[in-house]
Amino acid sequence: MGAPTASGIHALLDPTAIQHSDTSPGNSHQFKADFAYGFPVHNNRLTMTPGVAVALSPTTSTTSLRWSLAPHSQHSQTPPWQLSLQGEREENTTTDTPVDHSLKLNFSLPF
Repeated sequence: MGAPTASGIHALLDPTAIQHSDTSPGNSHQFKADFAYGFPVHNNRLTMTPGVAVALSPTTSTTSLRWSLAPHSQHSQTPPWQLSLQGEREENTTTDTPVDHSLKLNFSLPF
């Protein structure tokens, strides 16, 4: 009940709060935050890493959900194989263009 708040997390994540006076190309401001945590699975043989990412700018808003799986290695000299999946939602906040959704599946195997 009452008026909406204009403080705390609402003010921090509001794309209109990120403003800049210099609009020259290559001088845009952007807020990015990534959070991921790897934990052991399958008798400590693999590492599963779920994560989330947010990127805000005056013109776009992007949210990503990520997941990856790789062998657990303490001090390996060669990079291990990795399987990753990423879902992303990108919205242009300045125009009425449709929201862009993408789903990426990657597998890397070094030689």
